[in-house]
Amino acid sequence: MESARYKLEVLEPTNIQKGKFRPSFVLLDGYLDLFDTIEALINVCILATQGEPYSPPHVKQPGEDIRKTLELVTQLLPFEEGEFLDEVNRLLNKDKS
Repeated sequence: MESARYKLEVLEPTNIQKGKFRPSFVLLDGYLDLFDTIEALINVCILATQGEPYSPPHVKQPGEDIRKTLELVTQLLPFEEGEFLDEVNRLLNKDKS
């Protein structure tokens, strides 16, 4: 059992919410990299919904895959950071007045 603990490395517990996990392999260089990743995921979904009906044989449920991708994208959106940046912008503009 001890050796299995070291093989299960894809998910790691998050300290944000008890009982939740995050992928350990998602490493970003910063916010710009995060935004680029989100944009790429959205673009893939747009292309997938507009493309021809061809789907590779290993893709059993393309609609479900698109849904899961969009759910991941929404989780990656840094709304809290956006709120913080809006507040900083408001404070900076207040100082200019």
